[in-house]
Amino acid sequence: MSVEAGLAPSPGRQDLRKRLVTAIVLGPLFLGAVAVGGVVFLAAILALVGVGAWEFFRLAARKRPRPRIVPGIGIALLFPVLFYLAPASPVTIPGLLFLAVIGVALAQILDRQAEEALGSVSITVYGAAYVGLLFGHFVLIREIGRVVPGMPYWWGAVLVGLTVLLAWLNDSAAYFIGRRWGRHKLIPRISPGKTIEGAVGALIVTMLIAVGVVLAAGSRMPLLAPADALAIGALVAVTGPIGDLVESAFKRDAGVKDASDLVPGHGGILDRFDSLMAVVPAVWYYLRIVVL
Repeated sequence: MSVEAGLAPSPGRQDLRKRLVTAIVLGPLFLGAVAVGGVVFLAAILALVGVGAWEFFRLAARKRPRPRIVPGIGIALLFPVLFYLAPASPVTIPGLLFLAVIGVALAQILDRQAEEALGSVSITVYGAAYVGLLFGHFVLIREIGRVVPGMPYWWGAVLVGLTVLLAWLNDSAAYFIGRRWGRHKLIPRISPGKTIEGAVGALIVTMLIAVGVVLAAGSRMPLLAPADALAIGALVAVTGPIGDLVESAFKRDAGVKDASDLVPGHGGILDRFDSLMAVVPAVWYYLRIVVL
């Protein structure tokens, strides 16, 4: 979630305290699951996917046509499960998309009371892929040590942690730079608080931080060269706002401020992870295509 989205109105002191307490409690739990990996991290991602899919279909249900919630959530959950079971399989993604397209359409056909098949099937398949496929890339990065020969398993935790750190720092940099120097709105009809100055400044800051982390780690991070750090920093700074804007567009269309109120002070799971849902897949494909 981009903190820049909260420019107006500014959160009250009580809301800030609630956000801080939530971050203090949930942050270490998530990072702990990242560190442990395996089925523990998979379980954490499945929880996020289940809630996130429910939030998406809850938003979609405010419009017509209605999504098919149960098949949609079920297919969304399959993405991280199969990514964990077969992280190197080239048929996992197309196979799941095939299942989504055919399975949801079949559920629609068999429901005698179903209406607007074209819209209902489309929004259900998209929602399952939007949440399940994008979140599933968390598992792919964490399990990368099982795919790349000779790579220590704990390296997956380092890469997930670095990606999350850069995404959240990019959000913060965009917010503070935008508040101080922002004059030109980025896409005001979707997110009035975002500015071009904030986005450009955050791009520079994120790239510098990424390079700084890699240089400071030295031989402890042999996988990434400074040029890779620059590229990953740029990817994070570009895809993070896109993920945030996509979710903002969905919420605006549904006429709500937050995807849900399940995370005190932060809205819902999609509000908290919207940027990372675009960032993590981008980093994964850079790692697999360019670095490894």
